[in-house]
Amino acid sequence: MLRLEDVTIGFGGPNPVVSDIYFEVEAGERLLLCGAASSGKTTLMQAACGLIPRLIAVPHFAGTVSLDGVPIATLSKDALFTRIGIVAQNVEDQLWDLEVEDLIAFPLENRGVAKAEIRARLTSLLDEMELWPLAGRRVLTLSGGERRMVAIAAALAPHPSLLVLDEPTTGLDPSARSRLAGALGRRGREIGAMLVAEQDAVSLSAVIDRVALLRAGRLTPAEPTSAALADDICWLEAGIVPPRRGLRKRFAATIGRSLLAVSGLRTRLKRADGRPVLDDVGFEVRAGEVVALIGRNGAGKTTLFQSILGLSPISAGTIAIDGQAAGDWTAARRARKVAYLPQNMRRVLFNMSAREEVVFALTASTAASRDPDILARALAMLEKYGLGPLAETNPFALSARQQALLGLACADAAGADVAILDEPLLARDLEGRRMLDLFLETMARAGRGVMLISHDLDLVDDVASRILVLAEGRIAFDGAVEAGWSSPAFRALGWPAPAVEGSYADGGPGLGAAEREGA
Repeated sequence: MLRLEDVTIGFGGPNPVVSDIYFEVEAGERLLLCGAASSGKTTLMQAACGLIPRLIAVPHFAGTVSLDGVPIATLSKDALFTRIGIVAQNVEDQLWDLEVEDLIAFPLENRGVAKAEIRARLTSLLDEMELWPLAGRRVLTLSGGERRMVAIAAALAPHPSLLVLDEPTTGLDPSARSRLAGALGRRGREIGAMLVAEQDAVSLSAVIDRVALLRAGRLTPAEPTSAALADDICWLEAGIVPPRRGLRKRFAATIGRSLLAVSGLRTRLKRADGRPVLDDVGFEVRAGEVVALIGRNGAGKTTLFQSILGLSPISAGTIAIDGQAAGDWTAARRARKVAYLPQNMRRVLFNMSAREEVVFALTASTAASRDPDILARALAMLEKYGLGPLAETNPFALSARQQALLGLACADAAGADVAILDEPLLARDLEGRRMLDLFLETMARAGRGVMLISHDLDLVDDVASRILVLAEGRIAFDGAVEAGWSSPAFRALGWPAPAVEGSYADGGPGLGAAEREGA
């Protein structure tokens, strides 16, 4: 059993991140913690598994965390981390470039488990989570969603007394989420307590016993899952889009000139069977459009955009940016016209402060940072996206949500013709979603284009004007969003189409446009 008693954690600011936290997770129980981005979920998860304060020092920590009645502060690191399985929000922080089977087997080998038992557990996990297609591949060649599934399999393999999953469905397509829920459900007897932090409360709801919401650093009493999912008001008060509700906001814009045109693109990068990852791919993004790209984990979505940006070589095809052939453009020149915001923004942040990041976006040079006009414009852009008070903060000290907002501010400031958003971490958080909508509306009004990669089909349905389905290395559907959900290409994915019950953006809980017009 996991127990947190009177836990308060502060990072030196005027208010603690979390205050007076008390909860228990019994052996065999699954507790889901939900909260808006930057609400303290990750901090609380790190405390629950002993990372805070054992490995991550904080200015203030009070309270007691115990596992099976023993305070974790008294356990050796070996004793602690042989009993706890952890999958971090930034899963890349805990992976290294082994083959998939070796990574999953490593924690078992480290514990001296017999080889026959290792083989049995490995085979079982590869079967249950349908990871056999990844067998033999190096972890760093996998997509983001595939890496997360492998990391979760590695955490499940030792049958931990406590399993801690921080945003485990991030980057997973609907099929992978379903496989994950099934694996967690079937392995209930092998896992002790399970603590999950998520904003997507629906995907794992079938295997969750109770739900508690983090609000202003404090935890609401946990409720049974069915009751929690039905209580829209509590989700709104916690700053989260309620489960199965929409925030539909299509952006009225005049569709204009071609900003990005891809034709006959074939990548040099090959799949394990020798086929190109992408072959004969073609599409267009026009001014004012929000074009969503969907496809299974490993379909080649990220490879496509790396090719557009000149970061992954192509063997055939053409790329035109703002009507100009870009085949001989450098990656730097392409980046000035096409802004790319990866899911893990730490990959592209490199300046010493948030303001310097925006200054670089404005000028492509840090030398202009002493120009009063440039500094003022940078600060105004940070204010626009709610980051004004953090202007002098090192980007790596920001939360994942704040880094995503910084990415929006930089893309807006750069004036790029097209912005590519790869799984933005803002869709389920009310304030983050408001900022994402602001960015999309800014782009549409300025006659710029957006490409959105997302497995959040509700978000796609809410904001996209067009949808592309990537399958078998090609664009299998290109058309209106509504038509996309009923297309053979989408049905072949085996995913449920969005079923939005109502739209909070349209005027209130559960009140859709048709109902308002008839009121």
